[in-house]
Amino acid sequence: MDDTFDLNFDLSRVITSGVTVVVIVIAAWLITRLTSRLIASSVNRRLQRITDLPEEDRQKRVETVSGTLNRVVKIVIWLIAGMTIMAEFGVSIAPIIAGLGIGGLALAFAAQNIVRDYLHGFLIVTEDWYRVGEAARIAGTAGLVTAVNLRTTVLRDGDGTLHQIPNGQITMASNMTREFARINFNVEVGYSEDLDRVMDVINDECEKFKADPEWTEILLNTPSAVRVENLGASGVEIKVMGDTKPMSRVGAMGELRKRLKNRLDAEGIDIPFPQTVVHFANSIPTN
Repeated sequence: MDDTFDLNFDLSRVITSGVTVVVIVIAAWLITRLTSRLIASSVNRRLQRITDLPEEDRQKRVETVSGTLNRVVKIVIWLIAGMTIMAEFGVSIAPIIAGLGIGGLALAFAAQNIVRDYLHGFLIVTEDWYRVGEAARIAGTAGLVTAVNLRTTVLRDGDGTLHQIPNGQITMASNMTREFARINFNVEVGYSEDLDRVMDVINDECEKFKADPEWTEILLNTPSAVRVENLGASGVEIKVMGDTKPMSRVGAMGELRKRLKNRLDAEGIDIPFPQTVVHFANSIPTN
């Protein structure tokens, strides 16, 4: 009995294939790095030509658009690299390509919602609905946009909760950080107050607020009392409005409310609060 075992082992072929695989992986990695930089620079140059955005806003849009494109390009590059490696080991990739076509068609029918998410996500990015770092109300949720992908938008609300919103569900988005934000609130005073005097006091305090070095660069104009907004159940509501830089509205409104409260108190102007008066139809006689 012949105990010898012949192993047809082509060491040179294995070494050659191994080197080829390493070269393919390195090449794919270098190409993804290169295309990432090219996409970012190309998007930046394109936005400089077609838009007149401030530097900070342009960088946010570049990050959003280039990040989305980079993810698509990386998938394509590594898919090609994987099929090339398989071909190097003698695996026929023709059936794989055909299978990908048939599988893609079947997947499109089976996952219509996912396809819709990707298509709608592409429209959101290209039409620039919102960008990473902006505040927006999306699908009924308000917060800071932390990521924009082709399939989902990631939003962090004021409580710190992270929301993953499928793009196919986004039918309307309200961007709260484009160009400017607006101070918009009501100040309620008593019915017995002289409204002309009240509005003069409010406007004077708003001018002092605008002149404050800490806030003058944040406020794009001087807030003012613009009209009597409503005759409420407890008092007269006066509308106060003004423009601020994006992302500064909440802080400016809080500071102005505090200043107006202190100023109205100092001026002796009544700020009413809800009160309930109870009438007894049949009073109980007392002896």
